[in-house]
Amino acid sequence: MKDRWITLLLAAGALAAFYVLFFPKPQARAVVGALPLSTDKGAEGYWALWRWLGEERIPRVSLRLQYDHLDRLLPRPAGNLLVVTMPQRIATRAAELTALEQWVARGNTLLVVAALEDEPAWAFGTSDPLMMQRLERLTGLRLTTRHDARSTLRALTTGKVDVRPRGAFPLLDQVQHVTAASYLSRSWHGGSVHGLPLELAWRNDNADPVIWLVRHGGGQIILCAVASPFSNAGVLHGDNARLFANIISWSRSPGGTVVFDDAHQGLTAFYDAEAFFADPRLHATLGLIVLLWLAFVLGPQPLRVQRLEWQPLDETVYVEAGARYLAAVVRPADAAQRLIDDFLEWLRARLRLERGDSAGAAAAVWQWLEAQPTVSAAERRELQACYASACAGERVHLTRLQNLLAQLRERLS
Repeated sequence: MKDRWITLLLAAGALAAFYVLFFPKPQARAVVGALPLSTDKGAEGYWALWRWLGEERIPRVSLRLQYDHLDRLLPRPAGNLLVVTMPQRIATRAAELTALEQWVARGNTLLVVAALEDEPAWAFGTSDPLMMQRLERLTGLRLTTRHDARSTLRALTTGKVDVRPRGAFPLLDQVQHVTAASYLSRSWHGGSVHGLPLELAWRNDNADPVIWLVRHGGGQIILCAVASPFSNAGVLHGDNARLFANIISWSRSPGGTVVFDDAHQGLTAFYDAEAFFADPRLHATLGLIVLLWLAFVLGPQPLRVQRLEWQPLDETVYVEAGARYLAAVVRPADAAQRLIDDFLEWLRARLRLERGDSAGAAAAVWQWLEAQPTVSAAERRELQACYASACAGERVHLTRLQNLLAQLRERLS
């Protein structure tokens, strides 16, 4: 029993060392109750918008691939709307950004809702250090933070962000105020890098711009610095639902599709190594396999080779082994010749013939065999034929020859 415990400890230590040194470790992420996905019915999901689009018979698609698959997924090349939420749980590759820019330039609309002025629960623990660089590339806006005591105090005390339109515009038709729940609000300032963005709405408390419209080729980009107005809980407040309906009616052409970017929030149809190794089902499965393996090794399997008691072998075993060895290395013709020579030597000794002239002695033996009534002519001819074939190096049926010699010895004894 002690050996089994030692084996168990050593095996567990080896597996732990392998896991620590070679197995990829998942990134620590905050556990959230809901995510900004079109399939999520929680407070932060987009399932309410998804259901409303279905009731209005507006084409909708859950994008679970990279942006360079948009053209193959959508029936129309232009007049579509893509909703992208930032920060993203799966970072966008540079090639995807290029494909997305080209897709917008062909006459599509990109709606980016970014957690800049608010920080919903799902955004806690989501690390996206290059989010600002991607926003700057897509929109042409350079967003900077205002660091002052007044904005810091407001960030700690504000419970919601109230956004009001700046002027008359089709996107803001019948929109009086937009409300976003804010757990940690921040103050951002948008400066133009290229082009002339249109500021559509600003915060009611400090007049900082919150929603921008940027033209890009044949399409446009709408940047919303609050991420919660269009969630399942957010569309119930203020004119949030009206604003989203205006965006769809203004940007989508007849037959156009509304696309929700679910892929970069973790709902993917492609292989994601980070998501694969972070899946708790993988670790549970590996743990179960290890436990079953340890139970198999330490259970019915013996830990050492059993020593068998000495058992003497019969003499016939050695005789059979020697015969098999000789049969494998001695040619049949040589064995046949040796058997016949031994038989003739036995007869020569029985007849007391001299060994001087072997040829004459052999002839005398053959003549003596012809005179024996117990030896038939057929047996003599067969024995002579076997002897001639053996001397010529031809193959001889050894079993038949051995039986013939044994019968002759018995008769002549």
